Amino acid sequence: MDENGAKILAELGAMRLSRVIYERLSDEEKEKYGYLLMSDVTSELIDDAEFASLIRGDGVSSHLAGRLHFLAANSKSEIALALIELTMLRVIEPQSVELMNMLSPGNDKGVTLFTAALTSEYEELSEALLPMQDALKSAEFLLERSGRQNTEVYAQSWQADPYLLSFLSGADDADLDDKYSQRFNPGQLDTEVYGFDTEIEDLTAKIDDLWNREQLFSVLVEGDKESGRFTALKAVCDRSGLPLIVADFGSILKSDRPEECIRHIVRSCALESRALCLRNVTQNAETDLIIGQIHDLYRENSLLPLLITADLKVKLKPLIKERYISLRIPGSETAAFMQWRGLLPDKYKEMAGSLASKMKLKAGQIKRVCTETETLDYLGEDLSERDICRICYEILDDGRYDNVKWVAPGYTMEDLKVDDRNRAVLEDICNQVTLRGKVFDDWKLKERYAYGKCISVILAGPPGTGKTMAVHALASRLGLELYKVDLSQIADKYIGETEKRLEEVFTKAEKSNMILFFDEADAVMAKRSDVKDSHDKYANTEISFILQRIEEYDGIVILATNNLQNIDSAFMRRIRYVVHFALPGPKTREGIWREAFGRDVPLDDGIDFEYLAETFEFSGGDIKNIVLNSVFYAASECDKVKMDHIMKAVYRELTKGRNVTLVGNYGKYSYMLRDGS
Repeated sequence: MDENGAKILAELGAMRLSRVIYERLSDEEKEKYGYLLMSDVTSELIDDAEFASLIRGDGVSSHLAGRLHFLAANSKSEIALALIELTMLRVIEPQSVELMNMLSPGNDKGVTLFTAALTSEYEELSEALLPMQDALKSAEFLLERSGRQNTEVYAQSWQADPYLLSFLSGADDADLDDKYSQRFNPGQLDTEVYGFDTEIEDLTAKIDDLWNREQLFSVLVEGDKESGRFTALKAVCDRSGLPLIVADFGSILKSDRPEECIRHIVRSCALESRALCLRNVTQNAETDLIIGQIHDLYRENSLLPLLITADLKVKLKPLIKERYISLRIPGSETAAFMQWRGLLPDKYKEMAGSLASKMKLKAGQIKRVCTETETLDYLGEDLSERDICRICYEILDDGRYDNVKWVAPGYTMEDLKVDDRNRAVLEDICNQVTLRGKVFDDWKLKERYAYGKCISVILAGPPGTGKTMAVHALASRLGLELYKVDLSQIADKYIGETEKRLEEVFTKAEKSNMILFFDEADAVMAKRSDVKDSHDKYANTEISFILQRIEEYDGIVILATNNLQNIDSAFMRRIRYVVHFALPGPKTREGIWREAFGRDVPLDDGIDFEYLAETFEFSGGDIKNIVLNSVFYAASECDKVKMDHIMKAVYRELTKGRNVTLVGNYGKYSYMLRDGS
């Protein structure tokens, strides 16, 4: 027998047609169609041939025999099976259409149910009406309509689609893949999972238990996009030995004919004896309808589990009409640490703990970062932790948008001139970031501190004392991107707009693992006032919203202010750290003076840094202005920077606010100030 299921079914269709039409033909017609027809065909002969071909699978491989058997089992009635056999005959031998039309007109576009009924020993239409109703269900599932969709059941015509022909031709699984679905076999699945092995083992045990009890059930795996929910489900199916057909929910929604798409996917699962995995289910207006249609059709035709991966916001459980088991993919830093440690190349595994604490990536994103790290390492690049953080930001949601400006950190902790106490506080802030996994996950404080985990910092002090430099130094030390919030763009005179824009800032910051920096924070965080009019009421509402949003934010927020006394006291209760910046003392000022010129600026040996530090109570910002101006004075004269260049710049700084300065008060270098005037 030919190793082609379509031809086997076509031969059976030819036998059916021969039984009812051969004696009706003229000798001339018998000669014309003799290659198609056989004489003396009986119902018993057809039954024996079907049993041998479809049930026992004589003369074909077990692979094809299994497919023929599944098809016969899913036909559900003799008329439905006859219809499938005749549609195959029509494909293999197009001239058979002429014979079918002799038996019953209307088969030009496809085979009618009435023709199939006549080849199934129903001589009268009235006898076949009820069986045809049953056959219609099989036809709707296994075949596709062709021609006019007449309201009379018997006049509707059907044909085989390319999938069914490929399936019956014995095509490999890979060749059956289409735009709607993919196939995965146990042993071929990507089961490389880290961070939630225990959850996978528990889910596998539950699936095996229900399967052994012959229970109908569904499996729901929920989590954020790229959380690893599909990888986890594939691992479970691999361990349970479940072959899969995976269909993307979004592709079904985008289909011009969703119902036809659903029928095609579920039919493939039934014929190939595979479990259906519906992937990436999201919540929209069509979700309930589509899930309901898939569930009902799948349950009519399959006893295997229905598997679904979905966003956390989707309410699926009310739609499942049977027993279900579920898994919510954990998003803990412990899980992230195990993923980093499992996927990073060996030489970078020691960075796993720090990366897990700082970069709030999902499992899929971590895998992409580690793949890129492995590629760059293979190409000979020796990557630092900051380099890997940069790769993280490249694959994250883009945080660059209106109202927030990315700032490249220009300073490090070593550049920062602060006293020991403030330096210790800044180091503590860094530890709050890098040790989060140990404290909240390993030491189980996550449950006790469900909110309020935001690392919030206020930097307070006069202008030019190093607040902005400290923000840069923190971002540089942690390897995190720094974004400055433009408060002038955030604040809005219209009610509710300020909160809306702030919510956008925080939401996108959470996706991008950024440090949020609010400069001059008292513009939106000033003390709440007594309510005297509607403006006061809504100003207070804005402050309350910011307080709540900072408390909910699971990241780093840094606020800078020149006037700490203007900040609302409610903010202070929710702030983890306050760092006070004062004007630097003489010793610190001298260090700032010396380092502000850098290494490459030519300096005269006569510069008196001790005098500059002792005499002028400048802030760090003032000193930098003076240094920069003095360098330009020297450059204009093509000379080294000398004391007189610096004193001229000092004079300009002292008088730029039109303040009167008595140059005689400045000792041995007063004459330089006088000359600089």
